[in-house]
Amino acid sequence: MSRNSQKDFTQYVHEFTDKNGQIRYAVAEWNEQNAQYNRPLDKRTAELTGCYAEFSKELWYLGGYKTRRQALRRARYLFGNETDS
Repeated sequence: MSRNSQKDFTQYVHEFTDKNGQIRYAVAEWNEQNAQYNRPLDKRTAELTGCYAEFSKELWYLGGYKTRRQALRRARYLFGNETDS
């Protein structure tokens, strides 16, 4: 893949309705084996906390973006460089 494109990361963007009835978009990867969503932390947060990811069975615990475009940008950032250290 020469460049990260939006279509490559749509699998990580999940639409949900928040407690106020607003549509939001969460960024995470569904893990079928554990029946939960997984989302890696960015490098800075991982260094500060010592944790490498967030896990949740419910999308709204992971927060959300107002637009699908914002969520896709974040998905490209979090999932686009999996081989980078």
